[in-house]
Amino acid sequence: MTTGTAAETAARLEAELDKYPDEQGEILFEAARAWRQAGDDDRAVALLTQAVALGGEEGGNARVELAELLFDLGRADEAQARLDELRSEQLPSSMPYHLAAELLEHRGELQQALAWFDLAVARLSEEELADRNTEFGFFTLANNVLTGRRRVRRALGLPPDEQDESVQGPSDPVRAAAPPAPPGEVRVLFWPRDEIPRAHEAWPHLVQHADADTIVADREADNRELSETGVARILMVPLTVAKLREFATRTGGDPAAEDTRLACMNEVFEEGGALSWPPARNEPCWCGSGAKYKKCCGRPNLS
Repeated sequence: MTTGTAAETAARLEAELDKYPDEQGEILFEAARAWRQAGDDDRAVALLTQAVALGGEEGGNARVELAELLFDLGRADEAQARLDELRSEQLPSSMPYHLAAELLEHRGELQQALAWFDLAVARLSEEELADRNTEFGFFTLANNVLTGRRRVRRALGLPPDEQDESVQGPSDPVRAAAPPAPPGEVRVLFWPRDEIPRAHEAWPHLVQHADADTIVADREADNRELSETGVARILMVPLTVAKLREFATRTGGDPAAEDTRLACMNEVFEEGGALSWPPARNEPCWCGSGAKYKKCCGRPNLS
């Protein structure tokens, strides 16, 4: 059954393809997702196939998205063929291989997932690996890839290796050449509650679901872990879909790229948009619910 709102959104997005030629990949992704929500899986497949033809990292990401859709449609042989094409393409970027690994992990195909995580690790640049030694090391692509690899290896019952032991976590000290300084200020980029569905619709490979309650609760739990490590000050920097798109257009960046989002975060921070965490108990919650912090994310038993 076709739902009018999703179909209208998809048609509007397709109409923007000629208007914004530099954003074709992103538009095709969004339009395909909207068509699928509207019940037109064939159109979604066609648009993702167009995105694959763009080539490069964008095309590689589209192959994974297309494979996921084909798996969901019960067309497993076609889905596997799309992944085989990605493997043979030998792209230098880690991201498509990381996405493929997570897709196979989600499907319970752990041996295949581990092979794809290894492919993703092999494509991490020295700069990306070095980024793990920064203040935001546990948020980096390299750390996410290595975390996923470790997670699958644990599920397979494999003993930890050197790469597993290098994984950063919120409670891990930053690895640096100099002796670690006392924890200072940490800036945390986050999607306010009402932006989570929009972000999920725009970039489903980054915001993988629209369950705002779960995402917000996880962020609060991570903040508490950071605080327990001795971080003196946590500043929450809200990000909106409109702001990220505007920033990416203005700077020529890719909104799906980690460096673009961090640069956008710094701009929001410089404009005075940061929130100190935790708020006072009777102040509005940081998540944007409108409730007092003590009655929202500040509840002691929040899990």
